[in-house]
Amino acid sequence: MTRSQKENSFRLRLFIFTLAAVLFFVVVIVRIAFLQIAHGAEYSEAIKGQIGTSEDTEILSLRGTIYDRNGQVLAQSSHVYNVIIDPKILQDASPVDQQYTIKELSDILRIKDDALLTKYLDPSYKSSRYELFSAGRGVSESVNALIEQRIAEGVIKGVWMEEIQERKYPGNELAAHVIGFNEAYGLELYYNEELSGTSGRRMTVQLSDGSYSTQVVEPINGKNLITTLDRTTQYYLETALADAMQEQKCRQACGILMNPKTGEIYAMAGYPSFDLNNVEKVIGITSKYTQEELKADSFLPSIWNNPVISSTYEPGSTYKPVFASSALDCGAISEYDEFLCEAVYDYYDIQFKCAFYFAHGVQTIREIIQNSCNVGMIQVSQRITTDEYCAYQDAYGIGHKTGIDLPGEVSAKLLVYGKNTMGPVERATASFGQGFNLTPIQLITAVSACVNNGYLVKPHIVSGITDAEGNLLKDIPAQVVRQVISPETSSVIRDGMEAVVENEPGIWGELEGYHIGGKTGTAEKDYDEKKYVVSFIGFAPIENPEIGLLIVLDEADDGTSAAAQKVAAKVLKKTLPYLNLYPED
Repeated sequence: MTRSQKENSFRLRLFIFTLAAVLFFVVVIVRIAFLQIAHGAEYSEAIKGQIGTSEDTEILSLRGTIYDRNGQVLAQSSHVYNVIIDPKILQDASPVDQQYTIKELSDILRIKDDALLTKYLDPSYKSSRYELFSAGRGVSESVNALIEQRIAEGVIKGVWMEEIQERKYPGNELAAHVIGFNEAYGLELYYNEELSGTSGRRMTVQLSDGSYSTQVVEPINGKNLITTLDRTTQYYLETALADAMQEQKCRQACGILMNPKTGEIYAMAGYPSFDLNNVEKVIGITSKYTQEELKADSFLPSIWNNPVISSTYEPGSTYKPVFASSALDCGAISEYDEFLCEAVYDYYDIQFKCAFYFAHGVQTIREIIQNSCNVGMIQVSQRITTDEYCAYQDAYGIGHKTGIDLPGEVSAKLLVYGKNTMGPVERATASFGQGFNLTPIQLITAVSACVNNGYLVKPHIVSGITDAEGNLLKDIPAQVVRQVISPETSSVIRDGMEAVVENEPGIWGELEGYHIGGKTGTAEKDYDEKKYVVSFIGFAPIENPEIGLLIVLDEADDGTSAAAQKVAAKVLKKTLPYLNLYPED
């Protein structure tokens, strides 16, 4: 063969070899792809079984604790365990193992009735793999360890333990509306991000040599809340309100104890209330509720909502300090101006009257507040313009949210007068707290500014946030929003409010020696049916207030403000000495 023929023959053989190799690799790749698609999961598990097995377990974190201002626990979480029955495994066990399981579990859980467990041997449970055992719900760490030991020893069959987090409220109904529950109400909702923790994980892998490798990511527990609440003063307030609900057959009652200088809430309560450990258990219902209301789907949510921040009412004469201070501070009147009350007053074809048609005669603004004189307040309303009054109304925060750190606060903005809706008559009725609505938290915040030298402070519940070990992460100080009136104006208002309490020695006699200032209020809900909201707001010591108290009773049988004053006197009689505030000699 010539050289040329040899080269052509070599190229042909090389081509055939290359083609055969390519075809071989194509067949192999197609086969691998087929196996991966058809049996990939099966082979993957087989390989995993040969190399090792893995386990990934969640480690639950704990929700943060809520404390009162003295370190008393208001809400706390702990790890507990549920006993879970696997009926299929239990029924597949031998009769002897079944008897041992029932006996051991009954002994550990102190169950006297074996029928609670033997029912899982019934064929109707055969297909079930998860049954929460009612008598083994929420067991402690020690009980869990004992059951786990018996399971590991093979004594107990068809049982496993489920770890859960349990939230407990030591005070039951104490501060229920403030604390809230289920991350849906109160502090539990507002501070949910801070209270929530982050779960950890435990991952165990068996290596090819038979050894195990475990990695643990520790859980991060939630942060703790330090509140301004005082467990003892909260108890005093709730006890007095609960008694009033039953004695006066109120439809609703609420109260607030607040430091008027700092906005710290010492106590806040509403009735009817509920048990935080059993939220469907309603406390304090009276005959003012019909059976239809009690059965309505909206009933329980209405009980769970905090009435201090989410319900509105006409404040009546408790609003007079706010209106009077506005007129005095803007210069519409002076503290020495005199106004004549002859019991009735005709204004725009409407006849207004003072309570019981009592003629107060000539009065200054101090005496108008002291006597709760509607006729005098109407004359004051004629001196101040709508623009002037509305400016102070806004400055006091009426018709605006206070910004308190609780969910569900309403502004009542559509329920108060504005520049476009307030005429002379509306201004007159507003002067004695009728014709508009506000929230209890708005009123005590505004009147606190009337007596604390004019500073509007932001009410708040939480004073600090700590980590799980108790280290302070965030301090929440008092916040002054603005100065509304001058100290001189505030002094005049305090004088008038002190005289209100001095006029009622029969109610306040047991607090003799204390300088308390206050204002009563009565507002008509339904005049024909004689339904009233009665209230009292007070401060002590009035010359330099350290405590403010608002009591509101809705549809009390005694439709006068005396009912609210008696509740307030009962609360202050215990609260003032507890807070180291004592009467002067």
